[in-house]
Amino acid sequence: MSLDLFESWTALQLLVLAVLFAIAMKSRSSKSKKYPPRMGVWTIVQDLVLHKDKVPHRTFTCWAKTYGPIYSVRTGATSAVVVLSSSKAARQAMTEKHSSITAKKLTTALQVLSLDKTMVALSDYGKDHRLLKKLMVTHLLGTAPQRNNVKMREEVVQKLIGSIYSALNHCSADGRDAVNMSKILLDHVFSFALNQVIGRDVKPLYVEELGSEIVSVQDMYHLIIGDPATAALEINWRDFVPFVNRWFPNKKLHAMLKEVTRRRAAVVKALIRQERELLSSGKEAKGYLDMLLKEGEGLREKQLETAIWEPIIESTTTTHVTLVWAMFELAKNPHVQDRLFKEIEKVCGNKCVEEGDLSNLPYLKAVFYETIRRHSPLPLVPLRVVHEDVEIDGYHVPAGWQILINIYGANNYEGEWENPEEWKPERQLVFGEEDDLQRTMTFGAGKRLCAGWTQAVSIASLALARISQNFMWEMPAGHEEDYETIINTGTHKLRPLMTILTPRNV
Repeated sequence: MSLDLFESWTALQLLVLAVLFAIAMKSRSSKSKKYPPRMGVWTIVQDLVLHKDKVPHRTFTCWAKTYGPIYSVRTGATSAVVVLSSSKAARQAMTEKHSSITAKKLTTALQVLSLDKTMVALSDYGKDHRLLKKLMVTHLLGTAPQRNNVKMREEVVQKLIGSIYSALNHCSADGRDAVNMSKILLDHVFSFALNQVIGRDVKPLYVEELGSEIVSVQDMYHLIIGDPATAALEINWRDFVPFVNRWFPNKKLHAMLKEVTRRRAAVVKALIRQERELLSSGKEAKGYLDMLLKEGEGLREKQLETAIWEPIIESTTTTHVTLVWAMFELAKNPHVQDRLFKEIEKVCGNKCVEEGDLSNLPYLKAVFYETIRRHSPLPLVPLRVVHEDVEIDGYHVPAGWQILINIYGANNYEGEWENPEEWKPERQLVFGEEDDLQRTMTFGAGKRLCAGWTQAVSIASLALARISQNFMWEMPAGHEEDYETIINTGTHKLRPLMTILTPRNV
């Protein structure tokens, strides 16, 4: 064997040994890392069964009781999904590790309905996300605009109280008729969300693309929120097998989503046209849309549409879900209802509760935070992709895996909450406001803290205080254990909240 051939053969052997050594070290390193407990390989059929009940957050929470608050699930052909069901792990992912967990992975339905991640809440971090969030905070959800909206919030709550009295006037003489509080609350909460975005009560609206006029708030709600929310629930099994979704898309689903999106966009465009006409005729600019039309010249058309639609759907959902479940729990717990009324009476006397009084009502705050703990308005945070290896609560999560934060599970984790299935406001009295935000995780944490959390607390707390100040209520027989939920824009009560109200005559 020549010297050159010998040297080449030796070099090749050394190269092979080096590669084998590197592979062995990597394998050894991989084996030494602690991975989240893994469930068995779940087929697409099982995934579909999981989603059929429309309450996947409960399923994930049940699995956490077996596998622990952090575990991984392999769904079909996609990479593993790590489910976080404790406040500690969720907070770590949202704060300390947020820079390693950025891109959001959406279902087909959410991808279409969000206009390809144009929504702030569903967009990936970048230039567009920063611009839209800055506009929303500066002109709608920040300290200054929220201070300017105090009167608007107090007026809508006063109208809400008036509507409840009006409903009672149509009840039988004995006052034992049940009132549909879900509907009354939704009408006023949605009207408020529209008002703060548009800057006025919305007039009858002619929608050119639909060839019809929208007169009722209910019709507008269904077109803007109800129908898109229902469409968002559609599960496309192809989402679990990306190459199939790419080459053989679900044409029927896409057609339905396209139609829902078209109708929603038609209404939003009509609102924009109507507002432009009013501004050109001398209307004072005071709503969020007015500010966008003045200062958002660089926005693309679909960005403008989404910038208007997003705060309407998010404000409506969070406030409505919280109020319905708070009234439900207070009806089941008359002693809590009585304690809340006595606190309000002690602080406010016979005068109507005002927003400035809320800081002096700690038990009211406890009722609010315990409600969003037990009944998280948004139970699951959309999937996020890990783009670099990260460690969460002692577990190694490789790049390419996905993170699913189970807010409902974190808020009901037995390792952090004593008897979490109980609704007990007293447990919240030991925490300060910052602790409330961190413990419940409902509004996120760190840079992922929901920009609208102060408004959600203000409008829901004020409405609940005024209702408690004016009425006592209970549920009809047989409704006390009606905990069934359905997820669309939030964890809505499956059946309407029916209550028997008695005026306090304060």
